[in-house]
Amino acid sequence: MSSLKKKDEQEQLPEEVLERLHWYAEQHSISKDKSIEDFLAYIEEHLGIVNTHEEDDDFLVDAAETFVVERRVMTGPGGSSTELVGCFVAAEPKIRDKRENVREHAVQSAKEDLGAAIEKGIIARAFVENGVWMLEKAMGIVASTQERFDEDNDPWFLVRDGGMTLAILQQNPDWARHGEPISPYLYNRTYRFYGNTSEKFEDDLQLFRIDVSGPTELSVSQAVAFGESCRVKVRPQPDNVNPGWEDMWRGVSNFYKQINYTDDFVDEDDREYLKGDLLMAGMDCYVPDLSDLMDIYRAESETIEGFDNPIGPLVCIKGKVTDLNQTGYESEYDPTGINYTMRVSSFSLQREFANDMFRQEVSVRVHGFLGQDCHVFDYKGRKGWKPYAVKSTVYIFGRLGLRAIDDGEVPTIRALGIYAPPRLAIPAGEGGNTSLDQFGGVE
Repeated sequence: MSSLKKKDEQEQLPEEVLERLHWYAEQHSISKDKSIEDFLAYIEEHLGIVNTHEEDDDFLVDAAETFVVERRVMTGPGGSSTELVGCFVAAEPKIRDKRENVREHAVQSAKEDLGAAIEKGIIARAFVENGVWMLEKAMGIVASTQERFDEDNDPWFLVRDGGMTLAILQQNPDWARHGEPISPYLYNRTYRFYGNTSEKFEDDLQLFRIDVSGPTELSVSQAVAFGESCRVKVRPQPDNVNPGWEDMWRGVSNFYKQINYTDDFVDEDDREYLKGDLLMAGMDCYVPDLSDLMDIYRAESETIEGFDNPIGPLVCIKGKVTDLNQTGYESEYDPTGINYTMRVSSFSLQREFANDMFRQEVSVRVHGFLGQDCHVFDYKGRKGWKPYAVKSTVYIFGRLGLRAIDDGEVPTIRALGIYAPPRLAIPAGEGGNTSLDQFGGVE
C-alpha cells in the first residue's frame, strides 16, 4: 500500500474506529499512525479489506473492535485449556508468592535509578492526572486502562515503596501484553488430583499436581471436595516439560468456578466405581495395613540436602477415627496460625500392638486450611455437609513421618487431604460425646 493511499485511508476512517485505535496506541506505547497502519494491515490480511471506502461504518467499527480485542488476547503459554477428570485428594498448606522476586528486582531497580528502570521497560512511574492514573513508560506517558483515582483503593497494578508509586511491566516479548502492567502479586497453592484426561481415565489413573494462581491469597484459598468425582480445567503442558515436573498442570483462570462435580465422564454402569473410597484405595501409594507404615517409612524415605531429617513418602491410608480435636492449637509454621489433630486406628494395628497404646493409633496433623475450609471433619450426606464422630471411616492422604515417644519412634501422618465416605460415617450430632470411651474399643 503506497504512503499516499495509507494517508487517504487514515483520513477516511470513522471517528469510532479512530477512537479505538488511538486507545490501542496508548496501551502499547506506539504512535497513532502506527496503530492505524497495523489495523489496515490486519483487516487486509484477515478480512480481505483492501479499500475501506467500500465498507460501511458499522462494519469498520466492528473490525476495529476485533483488532483491539484480538491483539490483547494472550499469545504466550496458557491461551487454551484441557480437562482432567477424577477427584481431588490433597491441598498443600502453603501459599507462595510467585512474583516476589520479580517485584523485589523491579523495586530495587527503581531505587537505584528510576529513569534507567523506566527506559529498560522494567517499571513505569504511576501518577494521577485529572483523576486518572497515568503511567510514564519508555515511550512516553499513557493512561493506565482508564483506572480512575480512588483514595480508598489503589489500582490493581500499583506498587508503593517509600515515596514511589510504580507499575511492574510485562517484559516477555512473546506476550501480547508486553510492556503493559502486570499484577505485582501472584499467589499460588498446589492441589493433588487423582485421575487423567477422559480418554485415559479408565486405563491410566495418575496422581497429578495442579498449581492454582491468583492475585490475592484469598483467590487461592477456596475449598475443594476431596474424593468427589469431578471435571477440572487446566492449561496444556508445554511440549518440553522439565524433568521432575511431568505431573504438574496449571489451573485456568477462575479455576474454582469451573470445577464441575459430576460422574458423567464414565458409562452409567461404571459410576458406582467413582466413589471416593474406591478411587483412593486404588492409588499406588495406598497402604492397606497400618501396621506396615514403619517399614514403608524406612524403605521409602529420602534424605534431601538442606533438611535435617529424612523426608517420608506420600501415602494414602484408611482408618477408624479414634480421637478428633477440632479446637486446634497454635502453630507458627502454618499459614493460618493453627493446626488440628486426630488419631486413627484399625483392627490390624490394634492386634499387632495389643499391649502398646502409643502404637495402637496413628496420629494425624491437619493443617489450618484443611481444618477451616475443606470440610475434612465432615461427610457429605443427602442434606449437605454434616460432622462425623469417632469410629467413622476416613481416607487420609498425606506425608508419612515419625514422632518420638519414650521408647522410640512411631509413624505419623501430616494430612493433605481427608475424605469420609458417607456410607461409613457416624453422624456426630449436636453437642454429643466425641470421646472414644463411649464405644469401648475400635472395630
